[in-house]
Formats: sequence, structure tokens, C-alpha cells
Amino acid sequence: MAEQARGQGLAGALLKRAWQIYQQLGFFLAYGQFDVGSGLEAFYGSHGFAVHTPGERLSLERINLPMAINAGPGEQLFSRWRPRG
Repeated sequence: MAEQARGQGLAGALLKRAWQIYQQLGFFLAYGQFDVGSGLEAFYGSHGFAVHTPGERLSLERINLPMAINAGPGEQLFSRWRPRG
């Protein structure tokens, strides 16, 4: 069933709406992870997310938290910060 929906823009529309809701609620950051080699780098990148290299940490110092988010083994992160304003 999922293969039949591929390429119809459903995931992109859901991601766009989730980002809109995050902004409306005042969140600073949306992030997630995916398996290295899954080919999802282009998808998240084309929707305005930074795609981190495998093993790269996501620092939270930007919001004055002296910590970072790490991807699990075999995963890499994607993230998007709300514009400052």
C-alpha cells in the first residue's frame, strides 16, 4: 500500500503541515532521524531541513542549552530551526 502512495506528495504535505503547527505553537526546533543509506537525505533537504552527516550531533547551544542530540547507531539527524524574529 505505501508503495502505491509514493511520489504523490503526501509525506511532503504532512511534513509541511507539521512544521506550520510547530511554528504556531512556538517551538524552536523540529528534528528527527532516519537510517543511513535510506536515501531520505534529498527528501528532507528539499523540504527545508538541514541534513546532518552520519554521526554529527545537533547542538542545542543556540537556545542556551549546553547539550546536544545524538543520532543512534546507523542513523543520521535532520533538523529545522524556527527563524529568529
